Amino acid sequence: MITVFSKPMLAVAMGSVLIASCSAPNPSASPSTSPEAAPRSSFDTFMSPNVQIPVTATAGTCPDTVDLWAMSQGYEGGADHTVVVNFPAIATGPTDILPGADQRVVYVAPLREEFATCVGTAEAEALAMYSLHLEEGNVHFTLDLEGRDGTFDIRYAEVSGNRPYLYWRAAE
Repeated sequence: MITVFSKPMLAVAMGSVLIASCSAPNPSASPSTSPEAAPRSSFDTFMSPNVQIPVTATAGTCPDTVDLWAMSQGYEGGADHTVVVNFPAIATGPTDILPGADQRVVYVAPLREEFATCVGTAEAEALAMYSLHLEEGNVHFTLDLEGRDGTFDIRYAEVSGNRPYLYWRAAE
C-alpha cells in the first residue's frame, strides 16, 4: 500500500522496488535531529539508483557516472523492463523527448553548469540498449531496440520529475 502525504509525491512501483520523489519540501515540517538532517533537493528519493554507467570523457568537465534505476520483471518467454535515469544529478530541466522511431526513444536536457563543457559518452556492454551522449551543453539519453533479435515493444516513454522514464517489453 502506498500512503500519500500532504505534499505532492511521485511513486513508481515495480515488483518489490519503489522509487519516490517529493516535488516540494514540506515547509511545515519541524527540523529533524536524525543524522540525515541535511536539506534535500526536491528531486531526492529514498532509494539510490542501482546502476552506475561510467562516463568516458573526451573534453571538458564531465560527471564520473550517470546513475539510473533499472528494474526487470521476467516471465516465461520474456521480461518487462523499467528504467529511470537520474538526470537531476547532471542536468537541469526541462527534459524533452525527441521525435523518433517505434523502437527508439531519445531524451535531451541541458547539462548542469559545472558539466556544460563536457564531451563524452556513457555506455555499458551489459546494457547496450541504453546510451548517453554529453556534448554542446546537453545530455542525450537513448533507448535503442532496433536491429535486435526478438520482439520489443516500448510501452511507455515519459518524463517524471525531469527524469526520463521508460517501460518496455522484450519477448522471444
